[in-house]
Amino acid sequence: MSMDDVTKLLTSGVVGGIVGAVLSGLSKFFWQRWLPDQLTWRREQRIRQRQFLATHRDPAVRAVNELQGRLWVILSTKAKNYHYTKRLGDEEYYIQSTAFLVAQYFAWSELMRRQIAALDYRDLSLLLEKVSDAFAHGMPGFQIFFLEQREIGECLMVQMKSDSDAAIFRYSDFRDMMEAPKPAKRLLVLQNRSKYLLDHIDKEGERAARIQNSLVDLLDFIDPEKRWVRPDRRERFSPSKKALPNEGMEPTRK
Repeated sequence: MSMDDVTKLLTSGVVGGIVGAVLSGLSKFFWQRWLPDQLTWRREQRIRQRQFLATHRDPAVRAVNELQGRLWVILSTKAKNYHYTKRLGDEEYYIQSTAFLVAQYFAWSELMRRQIAALDYRDLSLLLEKVSDAFAHGMPGFQIFFLEQREIGECLMVQMKSDSDAAIFRYSDFRDMMEAPKPAKRLLVLQNRSKYLLDHIDKEGERAARIQNSLVDLLDFIDPEKRWVRPDRRERFSPSKKALPNEGMEPTRK
């Protein structure tokens, strides 16, 4: 055996030893440090996510469900409840209450976004984004852009007392805000766009249906066991669905 062969054998042995030591170290690090840390982190994240939902589920379900329910009635009756109140000379109630339900959702959406930022809550974040996109999608009318949604939510969040207060967004407070000498400009815009939705439901049907369907998807995630909202109260509206033949206020979902 020549000196070159010996050198090659020694070199390959040294290189193999180094590679083996590196791989052994990486394997040890992966199994003993990185993987356990990742599993612990993921487990802690899931615990914190469940705690977050447990704390906020009831008011969040209420905000999401009240808005999707109002949209379902508007869509399924071609806004007949609004026209009924209009004949009574009380259309302001239906316009303002619709605007409130939208603003209430935006407030809870913004609150949830802020609190899940550190929770790696991808599924919830994507569902919130889907609803926001549904509002922002399409042509002018009932279109509400992303930062407008945030601004409207922030207007109501000014009224909040604490993150754990389940009734921080009150309709009476909203009415007071609208009747103030100088109401927030964005809330006035929201009220006008809510009126446009009600007056032009034939034009706005596709967008309103997309919003309502996205809200039901979010509701299914927050309340998967349907403990807070029954299945028959979270029906997804289909554009092919015919309007209900009622002439007055819809009896069960207003």
